[in-house]
Amino acid sequence: MTEGASAAIRVAVAHFPPTAAAVPDVRTSTVRTLTRWSVDPDDVDVAEVVVCELASNAMKASHPDDVVAIRLTATSGSVLIEVWDSNDTTPRITNPDTDSEDGRGLLMVGALSNRWSWYRARTGGKVVWAQLPATMTRAVPACSTAALATRTPTPVPAPARPVAFDSDPVVLQRVIDRLRVLDDWHRPPPGHGVKDRHHSSTRHNDVRPGALRQ
Repeated sequence: MTEGASAAIRVAVAHFPPTAAAVPDVRTSTVRTLTRWSVDPDDVDVAEVVVCELASNAMKASHPDDVVAIRLTATSGSVLIEVWDSNDTTPRITNPDTDSEDGRGLLMVGALSNRWSWYRARTGGKVVWAQLPATMTRAVPACSTAALATRTPTPVPAPARPVAFDSDPVVLQRVIDRLRVLDDWHRPPPGHGVKDRHHSSTRHNDVRPGALRQ
């Protein structure tokens, strides 16, 4: 991110039908969104490859009446791609033959991302995600220039014992991974697949730090 750029977190969620014909729509939507967020074009190209691989796998694992949900999250220095499908089967990395045209998707995702993994969603299905290095080519405009209200701090008693803060990156990453399971961002909109899931679609944009926890 360029000097002086806003530390805003930008998030977008979209739902697609689980068909091969929808993959170009996933590609177009991802490129358009990340470009609008001023993500560096080279990083957009990498994200385009990764999201297409994850979306293709999700669509192959889905039932015809389901949906596939994709969430993009851009922060300072990274883009997080999350893809949900209704099949909670464990993703498998295969060792395809030299002449095989399939089976290399997750290998490619692993090679292009800093880290990738998956988890079973609390309300069913699974989310496969990948975190990619990325930079912003220009500052993200703030949502508002209005001054925020302030409050006078209230004195509180000192803790009975010293408070220890753990900044171990491994521990913090485990906490983040567990928190992901609690977020039902993937829920399909009403009447758009996955029977008995009557929830509204969610779309977030320009989320400020503290409003969304990853």
